[in-house]
Amino acid sequence: MSSNCSKFFEYMRLIGQLKVERTGWVRKGVKNPESVAEHSYRMAMAAFALPPNSNLDKDKCIKIALVHDMAESIVGDLTPWCGVSKEEKSKKEKEATTHITSLVPDEAGKEMYQLWLEYENQSSPEAQFVKDLDKFEMLVQAYEYEDLQSKPRSLQEFFDHTLEKYKFATEHVKKWMEELILHRDKSKPLDSLKSVGSADKQGAQSPLIKKRKLDINPEDSIH
Repeated sequence: MSSNCSKFFEYMRLIGQLKVERTGWVRKGVKNPESVAEHSYRMAMAAFALPPNSNLDKDKCIKIALVHDMAESIVGDLTPWCGVSKEEKSKKEKEATTHITSLVPDEAGKEMYQLWLEYENQSSPEAQFVKDLDKFEMLVQAYEYEDLQSKPRSLQEFFDHTLEKYKFATEHVKKWMEELILHRDKSKPLDSLKSVGSADKQGAQSPLIKKRKLDINPEDSIH
């Protein structure tokens, strides 16, 4: 087998290891939890659904979503509860990403690495959007698990930690988050989602939205 083929099959093997269950759900005892690969795929599909007037490079958003967690195929899904510092996590993920992207042809490898670095440094509107998507998709999944297991609020800590520690940077995801929280407060399954306006014709806001109005920096907003 040629050297290039050997590298490609190692690349495929590593990417295949993203089919591992996500740490947070395992820690909470969720049955049949999603994998890292499923999480990244749904983020990519959410980016694919961006409206034409988003002022974002849709293809770039999709690609960033696909590569943003690829280092986890080597270092694992490290969460705030794993006891690994942000500095150490970043170092491990950079080393893993460097290795993975060295296994594919030069141009593709360079593009993957630059997109990952852009996400890591949050250096573009697209990277900021995908970071928001990362948090949003996780909370959508938490809500789905609560509904599927008939355990309302059983994954509240994921909402608390995200809304207290994370600042959403993009207008699109901020609106999606407010609607998600509104429907969760009203204990409605996601397949019943309607626009906030039609769901509440009186214009009343969810108590949780009032309590934890999502932070957004107008200078960083994407319209």
